[in-house]
Amino acid sequence: MTEFDPKSVEYLGLLTQVEGELMPGAQISLQAAEVALGEIADGVIVTDARGVVTYSNPLVSEMTGDLVGLLPGQILNDGLQLYDLRGEPLPPILATGVEDTEPPSAREFNACILRPGEPQNPLEISVQVMAVRDGAALTNFVLVLRDTSAARRISSRLSWQTSHDSLTRLPNRQFFESELQQSLSLCVDKRQHHVLLYLDVYQFKVVNDTLGYAAGDQLLIQLVRLLRRCLSSTDLFARVGSDEFAILLRDCTIEEAGRVVARLRDAVQGFAFHWEGSDSRVALSIGVVTVDRHAPTASQLLASANDACCAARDQGRNRVKLFSDSRKVLEKRRETTWVAEIHAALREDRLLLYRQPVVSLKGEQRVHHYEILVRMRGRDGSIISPGLFLPAAERYGLIEEVDRWVIRRIFAYMALEQREGVSGFSYAINISGISLGDETFADYVLRELTDAGVTPSRVQFEITETSAINNLERALIFIHKLRAAGCSFALDDFGRGVSSLAYLRQLPVDYLKIDGSFVRNMLEDEIDSAMVSTIDHLAKQMGISTIAEYVETPELMEKLRLMGVDYAQGFGIAAAACLPEISQPPQPQTQA
Repeated sequence: MTEFDPKSVEYLGLLTQVEGELMPGAQISLQAAEVALGEIADGVIVTDARGVVTYSNPLVSEMTGDLVGLLPGQILNDGLQLYDLRGEPLPPILATGVEDTEPPSAREFNACILRPGEPQNPLEISVQVMAVRDGAALTNFVLVLRDTSAARRISSRLSWQTSHDSLTRLPNRQFFESELQQSLSLCVDKRQHHVLLYLDVYQFKVVNDTLGYAAGDQLLIQLVRLLRRCLSSTDLFARVGSDEFAILLRDCTIEEAGRVVARLRDAVQGFAFHWEGSDSRVALSIGVVTVDRHAPTASQLLASANDACCAARDQGRNRVKLFSDSRKVLEKRRETTWVAEIHAALREDRLLLYRQPVVSLKGEQRVHHYEILVRMRGRDGSIISPGLFLPAAERYGLIEEVDRWVIRRIFAYMALEQREGVSGFSYAINISGISLGDETFADYVLRELTDAGVTPSRVQFEITETSAINNLERALIFIHKLRAAGCSFALDDFGRGVSSLAYLRQLPVDYLKIDGSFVRNMLEDEIDSAMVSTIDHLAKQMGISTIAEYVETPELMEKLRLMGVDYAQGFGIAAAACLPEISQPPQPQTQA
């Protein structure tokens, strides 16, 4: 037999005693055992080995709707007909036959009892069938019938509450995302295609603020009822935010989705919300995303649809945006947001200087110099990566102001180091292509360098290969002026451009920074490894030192050392960190 729950063990113990096979030391009468079984909150039936009923407690008659119930001497299969959850008759519960036949293994299953006069309300039960043996001989079967109707209703209700919105009675975001992911996983070929719509109720917050939350709730209820009439029974409609909804149009092309969107917009345009003598009109912003085998995860699809919806909302009432069409609009909107933030950060002094060490690969791995990197402190105190705001600074002409801020701040820091006797460090400063093309920038840097009194040999400038080539004439003027003052130069991201070798001879630089895309995978990719080796060899022939970027493992560092690369930089050595306070300066390290 299989293992039984504690109640089942109790049943078996009592029934064993009922049959007169008392456990050692047990003292219980047959009448007491029947009383105990009668008080149990489940139906209990006992049969002999042939399936003939020997005992049935009163709850069985309540379950079956039969006042008499199962009587001793009846064959169980004749007296108790069970049905599956669809209403189809189940096979006989016990196999009838001679007493010595091999009984079925103990099992548990769900079933229904159709009671007289209640054909539309079957009683749902779980049935546990157990075999009782005396040694090897089968003596009895025990059936436990447990009413699961109430429990199932409670379970169903709880399940509904966790997966639906109580106000609109629509599926919630969690349920919708799960269903979307399932639909996505079934898109295995190009014939399977769905469309995701993301809806935002335009000016819903105005209704909430002017008429109150009760009005807002009623507006959503009416709006959901209206929108649902525009959809088919196979479409999945969900509330995914306060005033945001998502619709999965299953087995739908983008052309068919366009017709659905038109119906939704027309329905809302003709809708007026009446509340306490006031009429309000709302509109929809709709983002559209295709769902096919090339789509990412469900959460990413929802994010993309939301982005498209935001782009639609920015253009006014009742607008629709397909995600692929909305990307440029969104990028522009994000960048213009960053423009205001960069202006504020410069005004409020929220830009920060970080540094990352560049170490020598010869002998001891000592710090040779630090590269200066810029970050932004958000209004909430968080640190914002340069990849989020520098592209906007470059596009909208703010990068020169950022470059000049960096020059002033790092020169002031280096001057303070010199006054405090911490003068062993050199710093590499990145210069943008726009600043490089400014004919006044070189003189500005020289003036700041002189005013700060910083030793020029401690200053290195990094310019990217692309910016140097695009502004070759200005780049050469800048390099010659600053090198004449005693500064050094590194050509950053070398190897990424198609004209690297042709222009290298014209640029008088001291270091080549090998592009990290070659360095990162050189242990696994022989071509990348050959590229790094070739660049290093070429640089050595021209008297230029090499720096490898994106060094992330000791194994990679060792290979670069054996290859002859001079310096390395990356997270495998140290991540970028804030400039240390000069009041407690670190001990300077000897330069390699």
